[in-house]
Amino acid sequence: MIPHNRPTIGSKEILAISKVVNSKKISQGREVEEFQKEFARYLHLPEKNVVAVNNGTSALYLALRVLNAKNKKVIYPSYSCSSLRNATSLINGIEDLRDIEEGTPNMRSYNYDKNSIVIIPHIYGFPSDIKKQNSVNFIEDSCQALGAKYNGKPILMGDISIFSFYATKMMTTAGQGGMLASKNTALIREVKDYLAFDLRKDSKIRFNFQMTDIQAAMGRIQLQRIDEFVQKRDEIFKFYSDLRIPLLDVKYSKKTFKPVRFRTVMMNKNPKRLIDKFKKLGIETINPLETWELLSKNKKLKNSIQLTKNTISLPCYPSLKKKDLIKIEQAIDKLQLYI
Repeated sequence: MIPHNRPTIGSKEILAISKVVNSKKISQGREVEEFQKEFARYLHLPEKNVVAVNNGTSALYLALRVLNAKNKKVIYPSYSCSSLRNATSLINGIEDLRDIEEGTPNMRSYNYDKNSIVIIPHIYGFPSDIKKQNSVNFIEDSCQALGAKYNGKPILMGDISIFSFYATKMMTTAGQGGMLASKNTALIREVKDYLAFDLRKDSKIRFNFQMTDIQAAMGRIQLQRIDEFVQKRDEIFKFYSDLRIPLLDVKYSKKTFKPVRFRTVMMNKNPKRLIDKFKKLGIETINPLETWELLSKNKKLKNSIQLTKNTISLPCYPSLKKKDLIKIEQAIDKLQLYI
């Protein structure tokens, strides 16, 4: 069975983790510090403007915390991961769910209430164009979009940006992991203060969301490979596109945006039937977000509901082999009647 997704891990990642384990220094130390520096350089930021954490949900919670989201309206799309709801609930924010735009998996990024906080996910690697507004703070959710570009540089348009290094994201830090980044040094300084919970002389409440050296050691190698990963995903998307199957793709009026192919999503009116057909041919496909997973049952959010009923995610990850792609192409040929 060709899996729908899997991490791309090689001998260098294994060696990096082995060195940390053999050193007996496996908590937070040099590897985390170096990973933060390297990630900052990748984003074209000063070293002090990023901080590594244990996972992407923690990163989102911390972003909400330093933006003072408690008792504030927190706006985000119904068509998104439950982590957004979980982090908002943990900080006691007031959830306000919105629809996505027709023809994209993303939410509009303008005309929001004053003094609100808006979480803008770049779903499936498609960048949203964040249009700043006075008295509105934006959290840029780049968990599926590491490697996407704006004007040739990594996207960094929100007040604070979050990244996830879960096992199946664009890169991984040993299964879990996350990062916060901001051009606003004060926000990251506040996050770092909150994480440094031990041996403090004041009575301020803090919490341990820290990344370990084992996670960071793998992350450093994976970050070195991110351009390779992006290119391979581009090649696989083009492979599917050349088969002339109906793919979800966002057309940008500005050529300044370059997406990453975190997901290759095919449009189909009966995804469950087609997923079953692929499975019988030894290929795992999924509906990337089903109707029951939507964060709102409001029938007015028509675009969100419609997209959940018409999508199939095809295997698209850097470790897919040529023989796997040939098998998938043969399956698509056999299933033309259902596509």
